[in-house]
Amino acid sequence: MSTVYRLENPCHPGGFLRRNIFEPNNLTVMGMASMLGITRQSLSDFLNEKTGLNAELAFRIEKAFGFNMEMMMEMQSRFDIALVRRREKKMQDELLARARSQPKKTGPQLVRTKPQIVASNRQRAAS
Repeated sequence: MSTVYRLENPCHPGGFLRRNIFEPNNLTVMGMASMLGITRQSLSDFLNEKTGLNAELAFRIEKAFGFNMEMMMEMQSRFDIALVRRREKKMQDELLARARSQPKKTGPQLVRTKPQIVASNRQRAAS
């Protein structure tokens, strides 16, 4: 059985770029945006963690500053996953409430609680 390690609070790639390139080099948003070939507003939103990283921007960052594109995309992925995990309980409760409000249907159960999933996995492992 493998163990999954989660970062509770991974870094947003915009914050990473702001702290490691933008601030130490005293760059302006306009100047850095020009270097990357993007709008000032797009860069500002990214550096302030209002928008996420896409493959196009990751490629531009790699070419301009040498940060590996795949590493930057992985950073964004970890950030996004952690964001959803922080909302997991609320989302699960909402999904269960919606499922319970639907008319009863015959057939397999569409939504299972975490304890039901664990019990099902144990039964499969035992057989």
